[in-house]
Amino acid sequence: AAFMGGGPAAAVAALAPAPLALVATGQSDLLPPAIRVTTGSKDSFLFADEIDNPANLMSGATDLAFVIVFVYPLVILAMAFNLLAGEREQGTMAMTLASARRPGAALAGKLAARVGAPILATLFAVAAGVLIFGGAERLASPGLGALLIVILLYGLFWAALAAAVDGLGRSSAFNALTLIGAWVAIVMIAPAAINSLAAFAHPAPSRIDMVLAARAASTDADKARDASLARYADEHGGGKPAGGSQEMTLRRLATQEAAFQRVEAIVAEHDAQLARQRRLSDRLGYLSPAYLTFQAMADIAGSGETRYRAFLDRVRDFHVDWREFFLSRAKAGASLTAQDYAAMPKFTQADEELVGRPPAGLASPLIGVAFPALLLAAFGVFGYRRAAPR
Repeated sequence: AAFMGGGPAAAVAALAPAPLALVATGQSDLLPPAIRVTTGSKDSFLFADEIDNPANLMSGATDLAFVIVFVYPLVILAMAFNLLAGEREQGTMAMTLASARRPGAALAGKLAARVGAPILATLFAVAAGVLIFGGAERLASPGLGALLIVILLYGLFWAALAAAVDGLGRSSAFNALTLIGAWVAIVMIAPAAINSLAAFAHPAPSRIDMVLAARAASTDADKARDASLARYADEHGGGKPAGGSQEMTLRRLATQEAAFQRVEAIVAEHDAQLARQRRLSDRLGYLSPAYLTFQAMADIAGSGETRYRAFLDRVRDFHVDWREFFLSRAKAGASLTAQDYAAMPKFTQADEELVGRPPAGLASPLIGVAFPALLLAAFGVFGYRRAAPR
């Protein structure tokens, strides 16, 4: 029974793709969506397979989330960076304001027309892409509405930023340089700084170090077993322990259990440190709307850390049931029967993963993007009113 549960009869625990999995790769290229669960310790199956080139993993994937977070803001900024500055530099500002009954509303309308086109085009393209590549049933997915809201708010944030800078009354060149600097800081520097600061505040050993430590614990347990058997042989003139093969099996299982407990402690310590990193990153993420947007899109796509950690928690529970099923029979010296094979524990998907509901917890990142957008919009309104005649 112990031999079957440790390999030939190993069960596969798989995380099914979410309805909108095509939206974002997220963590799915780094964290395995299918795990072959055995009676061994977690290090023997959680980190056993790596199917992608590490160089490809470092460069990341080009998906919709990448386009939205990195490219989408540039299009909006290019359309809106010089509305007031361009009018002033071309000498048409006075004529534009004089011909309007409400100059401030006229300028706001021009801004809305400039930024509305790329935002609406993006929303339409996303919906059309989901229809073409995902099928009509994906359009009815609750997550699609949440995805469109995330994209809309993210676009409005960059439009408000462009309006706030343009409202300062400086030149087009100044606006362009300032907005590009803001894009670099928000999209590239801030997320990297957040992850680096979280890793510095709560350093965790690398996965390689953790795996090596776990395997060293297993090796130490095996050495302790061999030493115990050698000591018994010396004390009893080279004889083997009494009890036959069943006694040897029980001793081997006891040694494996000791190694299992040591490995569990190492993995638990590693996971606890990663959890502290994630909590700090989540708090610091409000400094970057790009960070919040990417996390929200990954959660909607079902490839975020929240869903994967829930999957791992269920794998841990299933691992306990799997070990209990086989090891209890091995300790009793019972052979597996046809009824035992039919009664083996089975890993099942959680209901929320099959239904495809929108992920919980989207309110916080949405507020984190909407709040600075409102502040910047207020600055933009002030600047546009200052440019209009009193």
